[in-house]
Amino acid sequence: MGIRRNQLTMMIKPASAACNLACDYCFYLDEAHSREHAVFPIMEDDVVQAVIKKSLDEAKHCQFVFQGGEPSLAGLGYFKRFVQLVQEYRKEDSTVSYAFQTNGLRLDAEWARFFKEHDVLVGLSFDGSPRLHDLHRFDSQRRGSGRSVASALSLLQQEGVQFNVLSVVTDALAQNIRQAYTYLVNHGVFYHQYIACMDPLQGGKQFLSAQVYGRFLKELFDLWFSSFQTGRPVSIRFFDNLVGMLAGYPPESCDMGGVCSANYVVESSGDVYPCDFYCLDDQHLGNIVVDPFARLDQKRTELRFIEDSPNRIDECASCPWRFLCRGGCKRYRTQEGYRFCTSMQEFFPYAIERLQLVAGQVSGPKEKSV
Repeated sequence: MGIRRNQLTMMIKPASAACNLACDYCFYLDEAHSREHAVFPIMEDDVVQAVIKKSLDEAKHCQFVFQGGEPSLAGLGYFKRFVQLVQEYRKEDSTVSYAFQTNGLRLDAEWARFFKEHDVLVGLSFDGSPRLHDLHRFDSQRRGSGRSVASALSLLQQEGVQFNVLSVVTDALAQNIRQAYTYLVNHGVFYHQYIACMDPLQGGKQFLSAQVYGRFLKELFDLWFSSFQTGRPVSIRFFDNLVGMLAGYPPESCDMGGVCSANYVVESSGDVYPCDFYCLDDQHLGNIVVDPFARLDQKRTELRFIEDSPNRIDECASCPWRFLCRGGCKRYRTQEGYRFCTSMQEFFPYAIERLQLVAGQVSGPKEKSV
């Protein structure tokens, strides 16, 4: 075995694209329907063992991130077995962490105790408040799920589980962000992620306009900055990354780096793809059961997935906000450029002085050079 890399993140879809909701804006279901095989069966044990053993052989620290579809459909027994196998295969110098993105509908006290016991960071998909949530997140009978997810949120809090709330930004959420933000904060949620809704791959309904998104960013920033000033800070991933970048640190969110990173998404079949946003037939890297990481990496290079990812249009190269925006995630781009370019050009002049103020305060005074 060669030199092990320091860190490896494996995004795992144990239930493939299967879900107990039928959200009308779901990007992954849209991707799945663009493949020859849309939804695969629940991940078999040989795939589980290959993911764990090869990952621990490959890196000193492994982060296993479970997503879907809805990963809880694999059953709690799947995840107990996964953790057991990790303990069996891990090496003396190995460290492991877990994350779990869920719609919350199947969570109960046993799930919550499992998350707590194994330090699983849970991402709860919840669009700000039950009323806003139900506009897009419903089941196949178009019954809303907001109240059930709010109950799951309370359960995670009661059991002391680490979690954050992930909200998909649509025009409706953007235009009601004060209501959503206030609801979350009043319910003791201080770790938020807001993800701009993606357009369908083959075109169709747009759920978020650039104009509305620009206004959303400004209003959300005002709320975030006010919380910071009053001593009750709220973590919002996008703003946290901007503050860190202004303080001289690289962004931790891959969509803010300006270039794609080396990721591995493992479908329940064992098929591997370079990104959650590109689990498509023409982006297939191989299969974790039969292919070593070197072959997966070679296929990614052949596809030029990383090499062709920077935004190289002329307008982007000359933009004064490129050092923070970096051209946006390529999944939000067309041949004309970044879909939210005008949103960012509206937001950054509005927020930059206050972002710099926060960056100065959280990084502390710098020592004078000799």
